[in-house]
Amino acid sequence: MNTPLPPVRATIALGAATILWDCIVVGAGPAGAATSLRLAREGKRVLLVDRGCMPRGKVCGCCLSPEAVVELGRLRLPLLRRASIPLDTLALSSGGRTARIAFRGGEVLSRETLDTELVVAGVAGGVAWVPGVDVVAVVAPQEGPVRVTLRSVADGTVATIEADRCVLATGLVDRVRGKARDRATEDRRGVRAAGKRCVIGVGTTLPADAVDLDHGELRMTVGRQGYCGLVRLEDGRIDVAAAIDRAALREGRGVADVLLAVLGPTSAAVGPHLADALRSARLTATPALTRRAPLSSDGGRILRVGDAAAYVEPFTGEGIGWALASARIAADAILAGASGGGVGDAYARAHDRHFVVPHARCRRVVSWLQNPALVTAAVASSRIAPGLAARIVSLVTGAGGRGARL
Repeated sequence: MNTPLPPVRATIALGAATILWDCIVVGAGPAGAATSLRLAREGKRVLLVDRGCMPRGKVCGCCLSPEAVVELGRLRLPLLRRASIPLDTLALSSGGRTARIAFRGGEVLSRETLDTELVVAGVAGGVAWVPGVDVVAVVAPQEGPVRVTLRSVADGTVATIEADRCVLATGLVDRVRGKARDRATEDRRGVRAAGKRCVIGVGTTLPADAVDLDHGELRMTVGRQGYCGLVRLEDGRIDVAAAIDRAALREGRGVADVLLAVLGPTSAAVGPHLADALRSARLTATPALTRRAPLSSDGGRILRVGDAAAYVEPFTGEGIGWALASARIAADAILAGASGGGVGDAYARAHDRHFVVPHARCRRVVSWLQNPALVTAAVASSRIAPGLAARIVSLVTGAGGRGARL
């Protein structure tokens, strides 16, 4: 087991943060922390705030897609690369059949390590860090700076902070109130139109002995009510991340039972303690996975990045890569036009250009996954056709498809 990460303490008190900042970033996940880091490295005065403290866990598959690996490389954070585990195998199961496919270019890293090290790098680069605060409201008057009202979770202290710009990296669960919240809308096209069902995310971590699973193997099982991924983290724990049909929960079954139903015939094979571990675990759920909110408002003074901007139900680790890419695109737009207008439009154009293809690919994959009979047929075929296995890898990861049967 790895040594637990030490807490990342605040670098400035909430009451002392009332100077005029170049940018306030709300949310210290990969999108928010990476945006802060990029801006601070270019000399901007950046305040990063989050309701939680570091380290902290999140509902996430903890897989770094090839895009995520590239984006982390651009951030020049060698410690993260030393901590991560290369993915080498995708074990795709459906209908009691399993195909083992070579998986190249991806890595595994817990969100505790990823998020914490990004914040640590930001602090080292000059980011001011205030954890443990709720965002009460974000307001952008017609004239003057953006005003962000914060409340301490610990003692209820309230402060209003001003900045030229605010970046919202609040994830799928958006608690921000005020003008930015009022303009937000969810886009359900990928939920209802493509799949005719509402899918939510569910995740937890299990003890190391809950599943017989090698480091470097991503085990994905597709069932009638969703799909579930298992992967071993760098400290030995098992990360569980699933996308399940919310209607299945309305039938009166518990989340753990729905997950075991998705795992189906494979649940007994992956470990004798899996059912007990899932039923005793603290399972956390997310809102509907597919959404879209305005990328910018108020002339580009308020931007949204990561899941808060746009998210399409993924399959194998695209979310972190998307978050890091949107952070880079937003930071580039801010740095290119920090003293003038058009930042929001520039960000929106660049964001749409970057994400139109991967989002469309994931919508197609989701539509395919919602027909378990097709997945079972593909898995059976890939066991005897390495070329098909390579195409499956290309389809689900967007990595160019250099898969091969193992």
